[in-house]
Amino acid sequence: MKKLLISFGVFVFAITNAFAGDALTEDQAKRFVESLDSVNGFGDELEASGKTDRLAIDTQPKAGEKFMPYTKAISALKTNYPADYGRFAQLIKPHGFNADEWSGVGDRVMIAYLALHMQQEDPQAMAMLKQMDRSMLDNLPPELKSQMEASLVLVEAVQNAPQADMKVVSTVKAELDAYMEAQQKQ
Repeated sequence: MKKLLISFGVFVFAITNAFAGDALTEDQAKRFVESLDSVNGFGDELEASGKTDRLAIDTQPKAGEKFMPYTKAISALKTNYPADYGRFAQLIKPHGFNADEWSGVGDRVMIAYLALHMQQEDPQAMAMLKQMDRSMLDNLPPELKSQMEASLVLVEAVQNAPQADMKVVSTVKAELDAYMEAQQKQ
């Protein structure tokens, strides 16, 4: 019996440590933000070659799915344009990421960033969105319904953003704000 309890304790300790390593770190958030200019240039190249239309279709959030824009984009890039995926992997390597790590960190950073932004800019909007009845979507035309469902996936992700991620992202929020402002001016 004692061996069983010790084995169980070791198992729980190992599982706890594995999940503890899953925490978003300030270093990851900073490296992700630092990679955005390079990635944006890469995205411009894909757009100029007409490849972003296909990627946009593959990355559109759907009801019942998690909101993972970067993960879905990198997966679609790998599937549809393997050579470009390889170039992307090399592009972010100097930032200390492989493609999967970068996309996972990116999803967490951007969801936390949006949550922080909503809390600071318009906390009432989030409360109103929480009260929206999904059955109202049934009355919408199909194209508008899919757009609203995608928006609700995003809203749900933002509502469920982990506080720990938001705390980490708050350390790079000023840099992300500046990046977003620059993108809007283009």
